[in-house]
Amino acid sequence: MICMALLAHENEQALRNQIRNIRKYNPQDVQIVFYNGGQDTNFGKKVCEDENVLYCPYSRPLKQRTSGRFFYDVMRFLEDKKIAYEYLVYLEYDIMFVNGGFREYLLSKMDGFDCLVKILRKEVDPKNASWPPARDMWKDWERWKSIFESDAFYRTSSPMSVFRHGIIKKMLGGLNKKRLEHLFDTSNIPCLGEMLYITLAKKYGGKCKIYGDNTKRFLRFRPAITRKEIKEAKSRSDVMFVHPVKDAEVRDWIFNQP
Repeated sequence: MICMALLAHENEQALRNQIRNIRKYNPQDVQIVFYNGGQDTNFGKKVCEDENVLYCPYSRPLKQRTSGRFFYDVMRFLEDKKIAYEYLVYLEYDIMFVNGGFREYLLSKMDGFDCLVKILRKEVDPKNASWPPARDMWKDWERWKSIFESDAFYRTSSPMSVFRHGIIKKMLGGLNKKRLEHLFDTSNIPCLGEMLYITLAKKYGGKCKIYGDNTKRFLRFRPAITRKEIKEAKSRSDVMFVHPVKDAEVRDWIFNQP
C-alpha cells in the first residue's frame, strides 16, 4: 500500500478537492493521512470523516518553512497504529496529480531503492554551504550531530519525496526520540525536513534514487505552475503530478478535468 502524508492548514474546500484529486489518479491501494498544520484545531476533521481519510492526532500548528516535524509525526502515528504500508509519500497542499500511473511508476523506480527524491546533495563543509537552511544547520550543528552521528548531512526537496517503510522503521527505531523532540521545540532551522529525513535514511543505509528530469521540471519550489504548463503536463503520460499549484483557477481547472 502507498500511504500519502498530506499537510495543509487552510481552505477546506481546496483540501476536499485535493483529496479527491489524489484518489482519482490513485484509485487503488492508497491511504491518505492528513496533518493539520494550521491554528484551527478542527480544520479538516469533517473533510477527513467525509472522505475516509485518517486524521493525524499528533497534528499541531506549524510555521511556514519550519514544518520539519510533520513527516516525523505521521511516521510515528502510522507505527503506533500498526498500519501496514510499503511507501510513504510527502504531500503538501499545493501538489496535485494530473495523470495516473504513479503506483506503477513507484514499483519500477524504487526496485532496489529505499528513497525517491527530487535532488540529493551532501553538505560537508560549512564554509562552502550556499543554501541558507544548510548554513543555519551548520550553525546549530553541535546539537544536531548527536541525531545524525555524522560529520556531514544531506539535503533534498521535500514535496513528493518517497520513503520505503523498511527504512522508516530503521530510522524511528534508532532515534533518540526525547532528544529529537527537544530539538524540534528549540530549533527554528527553515526547511529542516529537507535535511533531517534524507540524512537519517542515509545513516541507516538507505539507497536513494532521483526523479527523472521530466518530472523535476514540474516539481519545483517556484514559480507557481501556470495553466499553460498544466495543459502540457496533462498531455504527457510521463508526468503524473505538479508542484506548486498556487492559483485557484489552475487548481479548479485540474480538478474539473474528466
